[in-house]
Amino acid sequence: MAKPTDIELATLIIAVIGALAWLPTIIPLFLSKSIEGKVISQYASLGKLPNGKDASILVQKMSLFAKNKDFFLRDIKVYIKYPTTQEINCRVWTWRHLTFTFNENGRAVQKSLRIDAREYLIHNTVLPRDQAVVGYLSFSADYLNDEEYEYIRYVFIDFEGRKRQLLIYSKNISDEETYFDDSIWSDMPD
Repeated sequence: MAKPTDIELATLIIAVIGALAWLPTIIPLFLSKSIEGKVISQYASLGKLPNGKDASILVQKMSLFAKNKDFFLRDIKVYIKYPTTQEINCRVWTWRHLTFTFNENGRAVQKSLRIDAREYLIHNTVLPRDQAVVGYLSFSADYLNDEEYEYIRYVFIDFEGRKRQLLIYSKNISDEETYFDDSIWSDMPD
C-alpha cells in the first residue's frame, strides 16, 4: 500500500475540517423540538362573558420558550380537563373589560383586569429558540363548578399548520412558586 503524500494528507485534513464546520447546522436538525414553559401566576373565577353567559374564566401569566428551533406562532388553542369531565375546548380571550372578585380579609372585593394587549401571548408571532417569552393567556370554559382543574393542554400552531403541545398539570403549580400579580388589577370604584 502506498504511503499518502503530503498533499493528499493536507486535502484530507481540510475536508474533515470543512465537514466539521457544518456540524452546528446539521445537529439541530436531529434535536427534538418542543415548546416548554411554566405558569408564573394564575387567577380563576366564575364570571360573565361579554355575551352575558356564565363561564369559568382563567388568566395566566406564563413563561414559554421554543426548544431547539424558533416557532412562528399563528394561533394558540387551549383545552382544560377537570376531574369530573372530558377535555373542554376553551375560548382564548384578550379581555378589554373583565371583573374578578377576590377575597380580601373575608371581604369580597371586585377588581378590574387591565392587561395591555401587547402583553398577551396570542399576539406574539415568534417564540425564539431557547429564549423565554413572558406574557398572559386568558381563556374561558363552559364549566360552572368552582373546582381545581386537572390539567390544561395548550396547542401552539405555526403558519404552516404544524402543532406543538404543552401540558401543565394543576398539581405541578405550587402556591409558593406563583405570585399575585398586582400590576394587572385595579380596584373598582365604589
